[in-house]
Amino acid sequence: MTTSRLQLLGALGAVGVSGALAGIYAFFAWVALPGGIDGTESFIAIFAVGLVVLLIIVVHLVYARILLQSSRGRRFVL
Repeated sequence: MTTSRLQLLGALGAVGVSGALAGIYAFFAWVALPGGIDGTESFIAIFAVGLVVLLIIVVHLVYARILLQSSRGRRFVL
């Protein structure tokens, strides 16, 4: 396997992880809806976990973009 192929697979893996995290967060938000706990605690739980998951997804997508551009032979620029 060439280096560019491995970089492309790494980029696709990072995008896949982002999608899986979004699905797990959606399930968590559904479970944490007010029913067993009151609305304030539900909002705090959904917001706190959502912020962490969002930051992890952003890091994975930036890393995927870096790998994708590197696999095409270009340098990554912000």
